[in-house]
Amino acid sequence: MAIELRSLPRFMFPSHSGGPQSQALAVGFPTAVHSAAAMINGFSIGFSGSDHELFRKEVDASAQITSGDEGPEVLVRVNFGLRDKSGVFDDPYEGFVDVVLIVDRD
Repeated sequence: MAIELRSLPRFMFPSHSGGPQSQALAVGFPTAVHSAAAMINGFSIGFSGSDHELFRKEVDASAQITSGDEGPEVLVRVNFGLRDKSGVFDDPYEGFVDVVLIVDRD
């Protein structure tokens, strides 16, 4: 078995309001994957075009082993959200998340 680390392409989140955003990326491997973990390597998050107090920030990454058309895959999902104390996601926000994928595979 081998441990492999992969820096993934940056997850870019454009200006958005109305709730948290989510993006997914399928990463293929040539051999069976036994376990996988997605780690946040860095992120930037902020309100678009105006200044607000930050209240709730959500930035997380997860990894799920799946089978793709061309062999073993890991589906990496990133959730991303920002709101102020108003209680609703009514202000546009944007940013990015950098992820490193760690897999144990044959």
